[in-house]
Amino acid sequence: MAVGSATACGGSATATGANAATPAPTSCASWAATQRGSGVSTAIGPTLAQRQALLAAGGGVKTVANRYYAMWFPAAWASSPRRRVLVSLHGTGGAPEAEWNDWRQHLEPRGWAFVGLLYLDVATGNYDDDATIYANLRTAISELSGSCDVAGASYYLAGFSRGSAMGFPVTYHDRHDRQLFRATLSNAGAWLLGGELYPTLAGIERRAERSAFTGSRFWMYCGERDFEHGYSMCDEMENARSWVLAYGAQVDRLYQNPAGDHGSLVHTPDATKALLDYFEGIP
Repeated sequence: MAVGSATACGGSATATGANAATPAPTSCASWAATQRGSGVSTAIGPTLAQRQALLAAGGGVKTVANRYYAMWFPAAWASSPRRRVLVSLHGTGGAPEAEWNDWRQHLEPRGWAFVGLLYLDVATGNYDDDATIYANLRTAISELSGSCDVAGASYYLAGFSRGSAMGFPVTYHDRHDRQLFRATLSNAGAWLLGGELYPTLAGIERRAERSAFTGSRFWMYCGERDFEHGYSMCDEMENARSWVLAYGAQVDRLYQNPAGDHGSLVHTPDATKALLDYFEGIP
């Protein structure tokens, strides 16, 4: 009997070669739950409880280079008709687990997944530069694609404070590389008014690279009572908006919260709804 033909009693022979069935991809929720942080730095301070909450909710942490990323997929992920992932960059002294704790309440009802990158050397207090951050994000997303059912997912970059500031050059790298991110949230952080630009941005300005951000889309947030840098953060974000517009970006909104302080976005339901509605409205 030829291999692959039906048996005389009606049973099915095992398919081989080109006719073999493609195995179903691993569930992302199942895969994330196996990532228990082997080789990841020990969580301390408030990050300890935040990591415990993440792991208890079925999320995971995994090394990337000499850093790590956190990931979490809601129960609705596997059946979602349009899969979306918020990719988060934390603020000064922060951690991806802290960002997940802030964002979960907004993401879970919509079936969004979360990925957050640590870009801080906890031992030295040094932060990675934007090129390293982008390289690690690219690796993390590639690992997801090779490990579980993320086919067709859309990714959105979200930076808070220092992470927001780093999001500008990271978006530039992405526009000229993989184009992973459909849009960027810049939340309460850019560069100091009157201060030096980050090297990547300074290079854009020096070269007069007017199309540097062409194709990129931004949604920005600031609180008028946020005096993290000694003046209203809305002044800093307005300056950043003008700068990226001059280099080809599309800024769809700068949400200015009159009562907002540093970190107020995730505690302002109208703003988080407007942001996620905006992301979901991008074709």
